[in-house]
Amino acid sequence: MEVLLHSHLLLASNPEVLSGSDVSEGSNAALITKILNGESYSAIDSVVNSKFSQKIDITGKTNSMQTIDAIRSQLSRIFTEDEAGLALIFAIALLQTFIQNNYTGPSAPIESFDKLFEITEDSEKTTINKNLVQSLAILGQPAYELVDNPEYLVISLLLLERITREPTLFAHDVEGDVKLPEISATETSALVAVAYWWRSRALLTQLSIIPEPSGKQPLVASSILSSINLVHAITKELPQEVTDEFKKQLYTIYYLENVKCSLAINTEHLCLPSLTKVKKLTNFQFVLTGARAKRTKFQQVAHAGLIILAKSDANTPVDQGSFSGNAPESFELNSDLLLEKPQFESIGSEPLDEQIVKKQKLDQDAGIEDNKLLPVALRQEYIPSELHNLDPNDQPTLSNYDTLQLLLRLYTIKKTSPAKDPLVEEELSSLLTRIIYQEGSNNWTIFSRSLWERSILETTKAKTIERGLLQMQSLVEELGLKIQTRLIPESQDNANNSPLPRLKYIYQLPFMPRWELDSSLAEKYMSLGILKSAVEIYERLHMPCETALCYAAVGQEKEAEQILADRVASNHQDARAFSILGDIRQDPKLWEKAWEMGKYVNAKNSLARYYYNPPKDSGLTRDYNVVLKHLNESLRQYSLNFGTWYFYGCVALECERMEVAAEAFSRCVSLDDTSAMSWSNLSAAYVQQGKLKEAFSCLKQAASSDSQKNWRIWENYMIVAVRLNEWDDVLLACKQLVNIKRDKTGEGSIDLPVVEKLLELLISTNYDAEETNLTYFQRQCIEFICVTIPSVITTSGRAWRLVARVELWRKRPWASLECHEKAYRAVAHNPDLEINEKVWNDTVDACEDLVAAYESLGEMEGKYGPGSLVCKDWKYKARSTIKSLMSKGKNNWDGSDGWERLLEARRQI
Repeated sequence: MEVLLHSHLLLASNPEVLSGSDVSEGSNAALITKILNGESYSAIDSVVNSKFSQKIDITGKTNSMQTIDAIRSQLSRIFTEDEAGLALIFAIALLQTFIQNNYTGPSAPIESFDKLFEITEDSEKTTINKNLVQSLAILGQPAYELVDNPEYLVISLLLLERITREPTLFAHDVEGDVKLPEISATETSALVAVAYWWRSRALLTQLSIIPEPSGKQPLVASSILSSINLVHAITKELPQEVTDEFKKQLYTIYYLENVKCSLAINTEHLCLPSLTKVKKLTNFQFVLTGARAKRTKFQQVAHAGLIILAKSDANTPVDQGSFSGNAPESFELNSDLLLEKPQFESIGSEPLDEQIVKKQKLDQDAGIEDNKLLPVALRQEYIPSELHNLDPNDQPTLSNYDTLQLLLRLYTIKKTSPAKDPLVEEELSSLLTRIIYQEGSNNWTIFSRSLWERSILETTKAKTIERGLLQMQSLVEELGLKIQTRLIPESQDNANNSPLPRLKYIYQLPFMPRWELDSSLAEKYMSLGILKSAVEIYERLHMPCETALCYAAVGQEKEAEQILADRVASNHQDARAFSILGDIRQDPKLWEKAWEMGKYVNAKNSLARYYYNPPKDSGLTRDYNVVLKHLNESLRQYSLNFGTWYFYGCVALECERMEVAAEAFSRCVSLDDTSAMSWSNLSAAYVQQGKLKEAFSCLKQAASSDSQKNWRIWENYMIVAVRLNEWDDVLLACKQLVNIKRDKTGEGSIDLPVVEKLLELLISTNYDAEETNLTYFQRQCIEFICVTIPSVITTSGRAWRLVARVELWRKRPWASLECHEKAYRAVAHNPDLEINEKVWNDTVDACEDLVAAYESLGEMEGKYGPGSLVCKDWKYKARSTIKSLMSKGKNNWDGSDGWERLLEARRQI
């Protein structure tokens, strides 16, 4: 029964499911019921009253580590080994209340600090609070100093470490590799698996209160949420009467949280597999397509736009965790021009010749690609019938799990796409429109997050910026967390203040603490040039680093430098402030200090960049060993930074440390397997090590990830394929190079030596005159040499002669002769013919080739069959060609070797 209760707690299920359980006061079920009712603070109070008769005494502890050690030892006294279940519930209640007080609001009505800690003076509370906040710092990055109730998160993390028996992450320096959790589907007990799950949630919470992911916490959280055994271990101990639908919900939130974790630790390129799995699990159908829409009040004719058609599975209840009457206020646009939302015409009304992509441009097998963040139906006939019949202006309400999938896909697209790209913004808008304007009740967290993201988009457009800023301000104030000044009247609706709907899906969406919302509003003000308002918000939030960066962004470096100087003078432990000050001053000593005090990885990255490209007035020269040393030390502390690995690999390539480069780029492609340049650079390292097969495999990945745009990748692909005698791939690379480079370099896109080798291979095979039994290589090679290459040749006689050889092999001598004529004309029209002897000699060579072609091909059977000739008057044409060239060269080249050769050729005809 206990496992079932904890499963409901993971899902934040409706508390009615516990109606038949033992809920006597003080029992675990009673505590879980309080948490599910949104009264985690009450559960904390119950446990504190029963177990903390002797409070935690940390008086005299002068720093954060002494404080942590004291709390850890006294927690061991309070909760014995037999009380792991109670300790787990207490840890969950602490985390839930911390989330409520800092992320969702409204603030909990009960404070337990005085009951938890032995305090004799008021000043001790301030000292303890400061030490607790410092203990949550990670590698020199301080936790937000105004965070509420840091003791809740600290105690929760310590208890979860103890229950899972994992090494502590509270340490001055967590050096080397941390032992990652190993979860077994059969060996790990369900309650321990539950504790692991909550530990991952607590670690992601800790990461959200520092400026950027760092340290070992991301590795541990990711390790927990990348093992499906986590859910297997829990479901194996559920009672038999538990439905498959309930188990499916556990797997669903697991995959959603896996995606949320990847987004939180900047490994967003790993999101797609989990998103694909959860989509299949919930049988969610959606597609991005085009539809005609009216967007303004005066628009008479609808124009093409993007729309998300989506429908939840018919067997999935759409009201999972929805609570009516509590959604945050959605401000109307109130525009004299724009409609509140686009008014779409019926999906089937768009003329076929005006759809997203015209049919003749598509392969016949084209359709929806499900393995994309946004599956796209390029034409109406590719939309599944279940979606094609939806009314685009009144689509069915989605289940909250499906809405979460759309939101997580939105966050992934934002992180993996260029900023301010109009097409990307249109895609994001279509996602948000589908979520916000659906009928039915909305969960507070999902709806407010959707409004927030819509506001971010709207503040980039002049016609919607007013609504966007007002909506952002409203959402910040609706949290109800210590807002000192309100611009918008406070809601009197008590339902709006319930913590229950706000906590329901908080663990499946990226964390956004209240100060991050406020600082995002400040950042938006700054981007609009409203510097004073932005600085006021940062100062109110006590964010000196952000305030300094705000000034630096608008060119006021002196103000930024002064703010940071004051910060490091008052707070000697803020490694981030030291590092940013070092960035402004370009002072290596400040970066070294930031590293010494907290192993702040950005300080090492700055040092590496400094010694890679030292300032001219420093007197230093580039030192690869020093650069690699700094980057290596940075990566030892935080190994999930794609950018640092990439720089590390590039430096190693540059100084010919190929093993290091191979390791670096291997890590890059494990973090982002769509990075074409990482694959290409990895192949370069393998080539230098003589590992051609591995290099070729990497280049295949690079080519498939590059959208066929980078000619350097294809050139390397061709070179390695030649060395491996993979001629089908050589041919493919040659074709791609011509397609990519033809507009800029014309015939320079043809690699003639490689084409000559392909030609030799082609003409060494037997030709099928009917062309019905040609091999793939023959067919593609003929098309490339006889169709593609002629379309880009301008002055290359050599290229035309290659085409001529293939045409002769195809038993088309008339076409071969025509190519020889074009080869001669390409050279003979050179304006340097009369002044450059080399050009003159090359033209004479081409003339001799053409004359020889006339002689050998002229009397062959022509294209019209028996009785026809290739060139009946070939002798006349040969003499005319020689005569014409001699007339051009008479004044300058009479008597030269080339002239004598022409005379000899004329005599022999």
